Amino acid sequence: MDAFSPGLNLNGQDLLAFLQRLSPPIDQFLEIRIVVPDVHSAPQFFCTTVADAIEVIERWNGRGNVYVGACPRSRRSGNREAVTFVLAAWVDLDFHQIDGTDRERAEGVARERLTQFPFPPTVLVFTGNGIQAWWFFHSPIRISDEYPAGKFEAIDRGIAKVLGGDAVHDLARLLRVPGTRNLPDAKKRARGCVPVMARLLIDDGPTHDPCAFKKMEVWPPRKTKRASAISVELPTRPNDEVVDEFLRLLERLGEGHVLTRTWKGQRTLRDTSRSGWDMALANQLYRAGVGEDMIAHILRAFPRGRGPAGTDDYLRRTVANARTSR
Repeated sequence: MDAFSPGLNLNGQDLLAFLQRLSPPIDQFLEIRIVVPDVHSAPQFFCTTVADAIEVIERWNGRGNVYVGACPRSRRSGNREAVTFVLAAWVDLDFHQIDGTDRERAEGVARERLTQFPFPPTVLVFTGNGIQAWWFFHSPIRISDEYPAGKFEAIDRGIAKVLGGDAVHDLARLLRVPGTRNLPDAKKRARGCVPVMARLLIDDGPTHDPCAFKKMEVWPPRKTKRASAISVELPTRPNDEVVDEFLRLLERLGEGHVLTRTWKGQRTLRDTSRSGWDMALANQLYRAGVGEDMIAHILRAFPRGRGPAGTDDYLRRTVANARTSR
């Protein structure tokens, strides 16, 4: 058999150990994608069990590069919207990016960076041309207000910044499967890369709490628009009738609605200052179709915000910024 023959040198032990870590929660899928060198099409397979995934990989190993979704999919789709659970944080250290002329040195640098990193990885994968590190969480975490998708991507972005990794932070990311063949495309073959087995280096490291990575989170800069001033008359104190009408609106929306939970302080926000709560409430009021004059009165009555202590200029900016962020 040549390097592109199916099933060549499949390492079943590494494959099983790795995929068991990624075993999807009930009603979720493992996405397996096959990328054949120098061919544009990439077959996708959505597997409900590790056994199903292994069967697919056994058919394709040696014919193409085998990748798996870093996060399980809630439906047969490979996009970010299909991700509802996150199992781990990860980083990819590419030897060529570290040192394009001395591969041995690059590998040594990558290993040293991981050794010095404050959180020991759960899993290390030698991909053939780099090292992937995974920090699995204690259990699968559902994306929610407390744990938004952006938080997990911010963790991955921060880890990559510290370790000098590639930009592979997105939750829809596909990563190479150990135990399968890394088959270089024409560009990599021109650099001297040859087919090589991806393999597990570590698969028994500790699991982690995602909150432990909070200090290294890197969020993308917010896109801001210049907000024009609001023209409504600004109240020095809330209008009781407006507030009562708003509270009736919350009763209709119900306890689980995001606007109700914001008013009651039952959400986890990135900015938990009084102005952060005011901004969160103003955003939700705009999305609910509440008029600017009512928003100003409601902010004056908001117990978690600045309330009557907020200046007129502050209130104008808060309402105007909520308008532009709709």
